[in-house]
Amino acid sequence: MSSATSVIPASSSPRSSLGTVVGIVLLIALALVPLLASTDPFVVTLFSRILVFAIAAVSLNLILGYGGLVSFGHALYLGLGVYSASILSFHGIDNGWIQLLVTLVVCCLIGLLTGAIVLRTTGIAFIMITLAFAQMFYFLFVSLSQYGGDDGMRLASGSKFSGIDLAQANTLYWVAFVILCVSLYGTQG
Repeated sequence: MSSATSVIPASSSPRSSLGTVVGIVLLIALALVPLLASTDPFVVTLFSRILVFAIAAVSLNLILGYGGLVSFGHALYLGLGVYSASILSFHGIDNGWIQLLVTLVVCCLIGLLTGAIVLRTTGIAFIMITLAFAQMFYFLFVSLSQYGGDDGMRLASGSKFSGIDLAQANTLYWVAFVILCVSLYGTQG
């Protein structure tokens, strides 16, 4: 005799439901930040940075959680994107669409070059070579004294996307918030 057991799908398990509720509550709280801190631009800027790092965490979840690839060099592409936009801004190009295009091209080219080597390895070698590439590019950018060297680089002016000026703290916050929400939704199974 076999007894029938009910199997609860992973998407409706209590743990999954709790995680979904907590995630929604956090997103609602994040949506309230600019409204509650409208007189304090520091708080809005701080939470904008938190949102950008949350987007990076979602992308890390994509490669690690779904792809099963442990990469210590993941920040390389965040740095490439920031430096691509910053160097263009330093030279007077503040059109966000051009900055985005250049950033995508640079990250794709570096991804193809490093991926051709990295994806031939497995296990600890994969982890260490991703870290090695990240460190090589870190030291490359640190050595560029024209672009800030050890002190890093600041955007000379905010990116402008067809009337959307990311130099405004609230605008940057809402753009990052929307991208985070879309990223979270897109990575859900």
